[in-house]
Amino acid sequence: MTNPDNAMTTPVVAEASVMDDIIEIFYAPSKVFARRRDNPKFWAAFFILSILFALGIWVMMRNYADVLDAQMTRQMSAQMAKNPQFTPEMAERSRHIGQAVAPIFGILFGIVSTLVLGLVVWLVGKMFDSTADLRHGMMIATLSSFPKLIDLIIAAVIALVAGTGGITNMMAAGPSLARFAPASTSVAVLGVLSRFSIGTIWATILIGIGLHVAGRTTKAKGYSAAVVIWVLATLFAVFGAIRQGA
Repeated sequence: MTNPDNAMTTPVVAEASVMDDIIEIFYAPSKVFARRRDNPKFWAAFFILSILFALGIWVMMRNYADVLDAQMTRQMSAQMAKNPQFTPEMAERSRHIGQAVAPIFGILFGIVSTLVLGLVVWLVGKMFDSTADLRHGMMIATLSSFPKLIDLIIAAVIALVAGTGGITNMMAAGPSLARFAPASTSVAVLGVLSRFSIGTIWATILIGIGLHVAGRTTKAKGYSAAVVIWVLATLFAVFGAIRQGA
């Protein structure tokens, strides 16, 4: 028979909050993914991440406005060289429109890319015997993306402290290997080097941990899936850079 006194004195363990998840994902990711394994809710964290992404991208666009302007100017010049009917007036108009919509598209891309990543985590995870469903994929993608904010913070600090001189492409604005590449480096190579950043590598490691813990696959398969996802995202970045002639 249960002792009433013992029942009354049994401590009640409160469910971890979304802020607990966001904070602990940086130093105790396995613990976070373990408690979200049976309750993979992610919308609150996704909402917070989206706001922080929007703020970070907006600040970055302002700090690197001259780099973005120079990059657009090169794109317009290349377009005029390919198409004689594309006049300087049309190029100038396109450049102004691009400057206005670039922050908006950057923010939308930052938000939507997290949802796409969740879908990819789910699908690729299945290739490596993960039991994670789509909700788990979205949860893993959302929580794993928080370290990417570090790249935006470092980029903003560098712009304020050291300025933007010598940076000719937005892909080299963040704390990645692309920042140390010569100005003559091709956009394809810059796209690959830009993926070697603090936040991106950290996020990739977290995806591997998430698939191992929440997806109940082995560590080797979890990290292998994360590498595949990194490669797919890198190919997408390279293709986008080449297509834009960045």
